[in-house]
Amino acid sequence: MTLIDLISGEAEDKRFRILAAASLAGAANTATVALVNAIAQRKSGGATLGDCFLFLALIAVYVVGSRYTCHGVSATLEDALHHIKVRNLEKIERASYEAIERIGTAEIYDRISANVSRISSSAALIANLLQSLFMSVAAGLYIATLSLPAFALLVLLFGAGIALFYQKARDIAQNLQAASAIRMGFFEQLTDLFQGFKEVKLNQRRGRELREDIQGTSGSLRGVTTTSNNALHDHWLFAQCNLYVGLAALIFVLPQHVEVEASVERLLIGGVLLVWGPVVTCLAGFPVYLESNVSLANIEALERKLDAAASEDEAPIDPWKGRLTRGIEVKDLAYTYAAAGAQESFHIGPLSLDIAAGEIVFIVGGNGSGKSTFLKVLTGLYPPSEGTLRADRFAVTPDKAPAYRELISAIYSDFHIFSKLYGLLGVPESSVSPLLKRMQIEDKTSFAADRFTRVDLSTGQRKRLAMIVTLLEDRPLCVFDEWAADQDPEFRKYFYEELLPSLKQQGKTVIAVSHDDRYFHCADRVVTMEYGQIRSIESPHHPGAAIPGAPSADPRPA
Repeated sequence: MTLIDLISGEAEDKRFRILAAASLAGAANTATVALVNAIAQRKSGGATLGDCFLFLALIAVYVVGSRYTCHGVSATLEDALHHIKVRNLEKIERASYEAIERIGTAEIYDRISANVSRISSSAALIANLLQSLFMSVAAGLYIATLSLPAFALLVLLFGAGIALFYQKARDIAQNLQAASAIRMGFFEQLTDLFQGFKEVKLNQRRGRELREDIQGTSGSLRGVTTTSNNALHDHWLFAQCNLYVGLAALIFVLPQHVEVEASVERLLIGGVLLVWGPVVTCLAGFPVYLESNVSLANIEALERKLDAAASEDEAPIDPWKGRLTRGIEVKDLAYTYAAAGAQESFHIGPLSLDIAAGEIVFIVGGNGSGKSTFLKVLTGLYPPSEGTLRADRFAVTPDKAPAYRELISAIYSDFHIFSKLYGLLGVPESSVSPLLKRMQIEDKTSFAADRFTRVDLSTGQRKRLAMIVTLLEDRPLCVFDEWAADQDPEFRKYFYEELLPSLKQQGKTVIAVSHDDRYFHCADRVVTMEYGQIRSIESPHHPGAAIPGAPSADPRPA
């Protein structure tokens, strides 16, 4: 799809009016020049009052037609881009979490933000191109009325030039596409730099090597962009020379074969110069048009990825109706995360575990043992590669996954606090203020107009904000990934000895990743993971007791 196709498809109901306005503006512009030439050719009398009124009328038609064309194209293009953004947002919402991770937020940001903005800036260009096209057609007809042989000669010369021009334009488009891909890599490296700035400051070698990579990418981008710009300039020169060839043909070639009066020849030269303006406008806008087409191709490529990543059923099945009465059953569950190139980068399982409703279960293990990945599978973000996940004996299949996730409130290690309380809009301030006091952050932030007044707090305080959201959601399954890790000793004790028992008393099931062995007695069971496997399941209240589902042998891979 090209930019013209996008606008044409969106403007289906007013396409004729925009084209009519552009043609009127182009024709009026040409007619104005023809009128001035006709008045100048008169041997006596000069301009009449009628000529003056006609001149003003033509200017008025040009202004009205040009204004309608520009406004119509701009509104149509913005409507199309709005629909593209909304359509992509809907596809992102339906895509699986796993797929969004693979696509990467950098690409999505670039396509939906930077590429859309680039296309948006071309609205005036498209309007000018339409008017220039019709102006060129009108100027050609004007030349045809003066001399058909001259018209035929110019059509032959300009037609051949345009064909060669657009043939070479394909190479330029490919270079621009390559530049776009390199620019995407450059953006990802900058993201690495800023997100890892603390680590860069602590390791000069790391910073130097990252800077060298960024410089290398910038150099590649410089080379491709320079090649594209040079090619565009060469094309501009080619088009200019094509116009000069047209003028030369009228001055030196045509009179040798066709008898042309001197006065007509001057008018023909004026007609070619009249075409010159629209052509220069098209040439000046050609790079922007090509870049817009490349941006549109990038957006279409993202849409294809999102279409392939769609995993959500528009009418999901919900057998739970917001309740969890029996618990969670994990049977021979496995998950493999494959990196780019289909290389296996991490694997957990097979895992088997039953969690009763109203139970508090701690998941422990060293870094890299698979705890966080297991939580993402358990909460329906990652689909199991093997085995089954059941809630209240219902299998969590793709058509039930959205409803299953509605049972869960989770605070992951890489949690996010939204600027507004989305999902809970309209919650009264009286419900939030006591929770702020309970979490001891009432002096740090407050709640008004569906949002917290401040979210730029310390990590521990932001986790308390996330806990407030969890308590407001009031869902039957609560999942916490090392929530207490960033809390002071006093609040850590509150989490384990007051908050978790309170959730249990409300009938909620709690699954928490923890390293605080001094508080393991607060759990009904402690599940230890190692190398992506469940190594042991113990009950702190009955040490040494046999636990159903606990592995009987060391699951560590040989």
